[in-house]
Amino acid sequence: MTSEQFSINDAAVAIRDAIIANPLGKKFSFDSIAGFHVDRKRLLPVFKELTGKTIKRFQFERSMIVASEMLLSGMTVKEVAIECGYQDYQNNFTRGFKDVFGLGPEEWLRTELKKRKNNVKGQGQKKVHS
Repeated sequence: MTSEQFSINDAAVAIRDAIIANPLGKKFSFDSIAGFHVDRKRLLPVFKELTGKTIKRFQFERSMIVASEMLLSGMTVKEVAIECGYQDYQNNFTRGFKDVFGLGPEEWLRTELKKRKNNVKGQGQKKVHS
């Protein structure tokens, strides 16, 4: 492995880890990638190989995962959308959430809460073996 390839791999891992640590933080731009002193054209395929996604998609999906956790914590859809940086929560946030989870945020939350309630009920029942 060449030192340039090693630094590209390091940069891809660093970007992935930074997104995981702060998914609602500043979106990575090509200007911020330039701070890693690696060729963007070489970095992007390495990042996609590492994560299976583009940088933009990876960060978007991570932010929607955090949004889902906020919904489960009791925040309203509007509060979550604003926290995630969406001013137009009725359209853009809902569309983005649906893109990741297949359901709008309200419907997803109802489904998740129902699943969790059923799991708790199922855990309370003991099976009798004969």
